[in-house]
Amino acid sequence: MNDQDRIVALESRIRRQGFALAGMGIGLALAVVMGMAQQAPREMVLEALTITKDGVPRVMLGTNPEDGGVGIAFMDPKGKARVAIGTDVAGDGGMAVMDKNESPNILIGSDKDGAGIMLIGASMTELPAPPTPTAPERK
Repeated sequence: MNDQDRIVALESRIRRQGFALAGMGIGLALAVVMGMAQQAPREMVLEALTITKDGVPRVMLGTNPEDGGVGIAFMDPKGKARVAIGTDVAGDGGMAVMDKNESPNILIGSDKDGAGIMLIGASMTELPAPPTPTAPERK
């Protein structure tokens, strides 16, 4: 094979590679356009949802299969529940703020008898009301 034949073979190979590259580009463009044409889901139906950070649950939302209550819990970086909010099947709701051992410190809730707030192991501190702002004097 002389130099002229080798040049012709290389030109032919480069031409085929150019067609293949153009075909791949067109295919990629079509895939992108088709992907953009799909609309995002407008509704999701789930039994539960867990949001994690570095593999540790940070937010959990779900229904209790035993009694049908629903709740959401916010976890600390160690995965322990610190704040929980929920309702039961009767429609009564509540909220709990917990310590690092997941023991409730503040409970707020309502039921058929009324509503209430419970502080567990806390002392009451009364804060003074902030001063009422006064209007600036006009000159």
